[in-house]
Amino acid sequence: MTHQNGHNFDIVANAEATSGLDDTVSQIRELASQIHHRTVVERVNDGAEAFEQRSHDLMLASVDKITSAWIDEMVSLRDNSKSIEQMVVEQAAKVKTEMTKLHLLGVQAMRETQRGHELLQQLGHELDVIAADRAA
Repeated sequence: MTHQNGHNFDIVANAEATSGLDDTVSQIRELASQIHHRTVVERVNDGAEAFEQRSHDLMLASVDKITSAWIDEMVSLRDNSKSIEQMVVEQAAKVKTEMTKLHLLGVQAMRETQRGHELLQQLGHELDVIAADRAA
């Protein structure tokens, strides 16, 4: 037994395995020489054409199926987009309405503030007149 490339290698066992392999190879060669070669030609008339047509039909059906699936998905997306679009339009209308209400409230608040300011000026003026009359 020898040591080669980190593996134990038994020369005697390897020689026996090689001779067994040689016997097997010779038996296969003998069997192959006994087989008579017969060439069988089988003629298929329309099989190839039918096969090609079936393949073509299946490919067309597959394309139709894939196309249909994509179109169904796009229709679904379009429907969802329409729904979302409608919700956006409704929400925008609500926001516009609320903004208009806030604007009108703001205008009303400014008018009331202006009126209150004018009222305070008038009251101050009248108080000054009363104070001047009492001082005189």
